Parts: sequence; C-alpha cells; structure tokens
Amino acid sequence: MSLVLYSNPASSNAMKVRFLLAELGLEYERELVPLARPRPDWYVEIYPFGTIPFLRDGDLELGESNAILRYLADREGRADLYPREPRERARVDWALDAWSTQFRGAFFPAERVGLMATELDAGGSRPEDADQQQLAEAIEAAKPKLDVMERFVADNGTVLGTFTIADCAFAPVLWRWYRLPLSFDPWPKVALLRDTVTARPAFAAMEPLA
Repeated sequence: MSLVLYSNPASSNAMKVRFLLAELGLEYERELVPLARPRPDWYVEIYPFGTIPFLRDGDLELGESNAILRYLADREGRADLYPREPRERARVDWALDAWSTQFRGAFFPAERVGLMATELDAGGSRPEDADQQQLAEAIEAAKPKLDVMERFVADNGTVLGTFTIADCAFAPVLWRWYRLPLSFDPWPKVALLRDTVTARPAFAAMEPLA
C-alpha cells in the first residue's frame, strides 16, 4: 500500500484529508500521531514541521492538509473535485485559502473552551461542563465570521455550487459545531452546507471525531 497518512482521529485537518480519501475510495495506512505538543521525536524526525497530517505516497512526502487535498484530487484525475480550468480552479483555491486564513481561526476558541478542556485523544469534553461565560463569549466572537461565510458559500449545500475539495476542508469543523450551543438558523446557507456535506457517506466512513 503506497499511501500512508500520519494522522490523529480528532484533528480537523486530518479529518478533511480522510474525508477526501473516502470520497476517492482510496485505501491507505494510518499512522497515529498524538495531538499533544511537543510532537514525538520520531515524527519530527520524518516531518520537521510536526503538524498533522502528513502524507507519504511512495517516495513523495507532503505536508499541509490543503496541499494534500489538491494532490490527491489531481492524482486521481478528479477534475470535478479540483478543476483544471484556471478560473474554476482559482475559485477552489480561494475557498481553501479563505477557510484557512479567514474562517478557521474564528471557530477554534469556542471549540477549545467547549470541547477540548480534556485531551481530544481521550474523547474531549462536554460543552455543558465548560466555563459557560467563556464559551458564550467565544461563540459570540465567531458570529461575524458566520455572517461572512453566509455571503461566501453557495445556496445549494456546497461551498461553491458543486462538491469540491473545498467542501472537504469546511466540513469537519462545521460538523464539530453541532455539539456547541449555537443555532445556525441565522445562517441558512451555512446550515444547509453543514447538513448536506456531512451527510455524505464518505464523511461517516472517515470516522469523524469531535
């Protein structure tokens, strides 16, 4: 088996890659990397950045989850997931970069307070056991980015109008927010995106972990 994914079940970046691997129907070997930092010496030895995930495909070594998404879609010739036409590809690249630079950071504080008071490796924690004021403040701080996302995403349950690797990037964190005390009613397009993309069989197949 040529594909080896260095991963952790609870890493949202690893989940997006596993989601795509499941969509593509690819078999791969998993190597478990602990979430706790510093990362183990054996992992930093093979991947100096030490981030999760990391992919080996034969003699190719590749880090950064969005780069891995792009590579795997191209590897399998899936232009429906990552278009080859420059204008359409640029839209997917924009969505991937927007997720990483504009959206992800706004969602993480509420996850940290509400779901990560104990190590996710051990199952995480429950929102009802969190400091409720801190959690409410973190959720409130994320709302402006949900306003922006509502304007950014398509109205048919995908990020860009058709299912692409951008949906693989958005899905794990949006799914994780099912556990947090926030109704998505004010953001119907984002709510439909979350419901539609996380209902795909490949999403369940990759075994998401909140």
